[in-house]
Amino acid sequence: MKKILHMINQKLAELCGWFLMIIMVLLIIDLTTRGIGKPVQGLTQIAVFVTIAVIYLGLPLCEEYDGHVRVELFTNRLSRRGQSVSRLIIYILNFLIIGFFLFEMVQNFVISYSTKEAISGTIVLPVWPSKFAMIIGLLFFWLQILFNFMREFWRFRNKMYKETHNAKRKILH
Repeated sequence: MKKILHMINQKLAELCGWFLMIIMVLLIIDLTTRGIGKPVQGLTQIAVFVTIAVIYLGLPLCEEYDGHVRVELFTNRLSRRGQSVSRLIIYILNFLIIGFFLFEMVQNFVISYSTKEAISGTIVLPVWPSKFAMIIGLLFFWLQILFNFMREFWRFRNKMYKETHNAKRKILH
């Protein structure tokens, strides 16, 4: 499971890299065509949609490598056991919150797709592709949170077992 999830996270991150290149090309074309007085309509909006995909599709790999920014002002003052318990609680909260976001995004996507929701302007752009990318990113982010929780839980459980086992040994000797 770990290898499969890692492979998917890697592929999503690679896709983010390609999407970033697309964003750069779109913005260069947009700036160039505006500079010569012949702007291409919709390029900025497309770049925004692709940016949304980059953000959400990059979440799972960032979670895998524990790369999210967090304030550790209080957790650093806890004991190792307290830090482990704190991480477990945070993983549970993350799992529940991201699960809720995922559930709501799926519902939002279905409505967006069925009603053909679009951004109006000189060019009508459908919204559902970016919402679909958000679903994919949230799904694998959610699964990675679950995997990280399970890993942390087994580490915590094994440490507790070793501490208990060592304490019993000391009492017997």
